[in-house]
Amino acid sequence: MTSNSQAFLRDLGAGVATLLGPEFVYSKSKLELKRKVPEGHDVIILSGSAKYSPYISVAFYYGKNFAAARSVEKAARVYTFPYHIQQYSVNWRPTQETPYRGEGSWSIDLNSPPSTLAQEMAIAIQGIAFPFFSRFKELTTSRDALAANDPGCFGGPIFWSQLLRLDAALGDLPHFQQWSHCLDEWTRGQAEAEMAKFALVTVGGA
Repeated sequence: MTSNSQAFLRDLGAGVATLLGPEFVYSKSKLELKRKVPEGHDVIILSGSAKYSPYISVAFYYGKNFAAARSVEKAARVYTFPYHIQQYSVNWRPTQETPYRGEGSWSIDLNSPPSTLAQEMAIAIQGIAFPFFSRFKELTTSRDALAANDPGCFGGPIFWSQLLRLDAALGDLPHFQQWSHCLDEWTRGQAEAEMAKFALVTVGGA
């Protein structure tokens, strides 16, 4: 991505953060907005992909970072994910439960970006990400959705590592061990090695 694109996204994120209010802390370097909640943090990360100069496609990822899962990540000295369950606004589709009917991504001409873009994105975050935050505020609900490859989130075998962290936070590594039979042999070997690290630091993980 060009420096112009990065600068545009940084400024856009600052504008969105202002509109969402002081609950959200904005990191320009990460293009990340975080809101502290009882279970951890609600997280939004802006993304941009170059189409052809001077156009850029803008969207956002959104997810939950659970304090309990982050604690076991740190204790096991493994990678700490920005979110333990997530989705991408490009994948969003309207449902009966979500009244928002606007865009989930935007094609922007960097030479003449719309003045309303920050407002449009803030409204989209409220309409798309906020219902996600409400639905997945519980560890067990999130764990079950990941395991079932629920269309409301990224899940299934590709996201085994996030599932492992939620099971470790729940003290339910046997659940992950049983679920991991769906993984291919090579991936299951990786999962078992990482599960062993969690088993050393979690109660009920043996």
